[in-house]
Amino acid sequence: MKKRLIYFAGVALLSLALPSCKKYLDINKSPNSAENPDPKLLFSNASTQYINLRSGGDMYIPMALAGQLIADGGNNPTGWGIPSAQEYTFSVFNYNNSWNTYYLSSGTNLKQAITISESATPKNNNAAAQSKVLLAQVVYDLTTVFGDVPFSEAWRPDISYPKFDAQKDVFLGIVALLNEALAQFDEASVLKISDYDLFYKGDIAKWKRLAKSLKLRVLMTMVDKDPTQAAAIGQLIAAGGLVNSAADNFKVAYQNVSGRKNPKFALSEQYNSGESFFFASKYVADFMRGLDDPRLPKFFAKPAAADNYYGIQPGEDGDDDHDSRISSLLQSADAPEVMFSYQEQLFFEAEIQARGIGVPVSLSNANTLYKKAVEESCKFYGVSAATAASFAAGLPDLSTVAAPVKLIHYHQWVDLMDRGGDAFIQWRRSGPDGDEVPLLTLPTGAPAGALFRRYEYPSTNELSVNPNAPATVKFNVKMWFDL
Repeated sequence: MKKRLIYFAGVALLSLALPSCKKYLDINKSPNSAENPDPKLLFSNASTQYINLRSGGDMYIPMALAGQLIADGGNNPTGWGIPSAQEYTFSVFNYNNSWNTYYLSSGTNLKQAITISESATPKNNNAAAQSKVLLAQVVYDLTTVFGDVPFSEAWRPDISYPKFDAQKDVFLGIVALLNEALAQFDEASVLKISDYDLFYKGDIAKWKRLAKSLKLRVLMTMVDKDPTQAAAIGQLIAAGGLVNSAADNFKVAYQNVSGRKNPKFALSEQYNSGESFFFASKYVADFMRGLDDPRLPKFFAKPAAADNYYGIQPGEDGDDDHDSRISSLLQSADAPEVMFSYQEQLFFEAEIQARGIGVPVSLSNANTLYKKAVEESCKFYGVSAATAASFAAGLPDLSTVAAPVKLIHYHQWVDLMDRGGDAFIQWRRSGPDGDEVPLLTLPTGAPAGALFRRYEYPSTNELSVNPNAPATVKFNVKMWFDL
């Protein structure tokens, strides 16, 4: 009972922890039927709701627990407690709130922002393109969480019951949407979303690089199920112009100010005396400890009595004198919510070179890229530049390891530890069933059966009356891209 009360109170707190100033929420009462709105208000409203969903109690916590990036601590009195999403016990709020934010709120607002921007005189091409890129990101999250979703008929006032497109078609639609945005961007125009752009403050050059990198991510999610996408990947790599520095990171910073703190921090601050509810997962801590990884003290808080950083098997009881918890340095009040990073781009490029996806195989190029990715990851999490460079340089050369692609995958999964949904996608695409990286086992206390694979469709009024909505799909059923 104690754990359950904490959980629902936590959800209420997270819904209030918005990172933006009041002006960014200066929007009409009904986001589904705005009256004479400015596109920038629709864009910012979609942004804040989307960001808070990713970092809050309906997406980050369940995804990180079910994906075994963190551990709930079992029966530890100040842990998150059991049963939780770690044991595949999900709340209806996880499903409903995630669907409503992705599809009904953020998706509707962005689609309307596009329509208004393109019908304005003069046409605001940059605002439309910015909205298309963010919509592509939102739909990517929506389909990788739920599977088949409305897209081709979505957000159209003339269609009451949109069809649910097959996931492959949704991915292809996202790529087409990003191509539209890239063709529409106009760096010479002063018309754009600037002050209400929480990501890049109207820097169109950065938006263009992001759009190309998001295309690459979608194609990399597809390519093992649809190898024909390899050619498009090779073309993107050859053309360049993708995210190419930490300055391009697609993120929003929270603030150490009441009402604007990162929800992950705010939860522990209000309900657990500032101590994280969550313990290190052995799948992350064991891998990092074996490398003497300098990110260990950035990710985890080591008990005074412990001689090193130790994680626990997800679902087992955490020992306060031995096992590490998630560090407040990682989940601080002003820690950003990240949607795409420079190191993520580098990891993708390393994998492409190592596998020869649309390019000739080159372990030498892959080695340079994966070490650079780890170096950038270390710097992102607060490791000094000198230490980061030294650590990366000392990592095993890909030509000396038995499974170089698996090593790249493991490093990328660790880098994504604080991005539960993104790490879950990375794990599912890292290999066929039973050969993913890392090789997870069923969490302690979870029901017998397959591992967690998706959210179930919510039982909302909007879906229940739609004859095109799929039947209930269980949480352990793989979706199209998941081999």
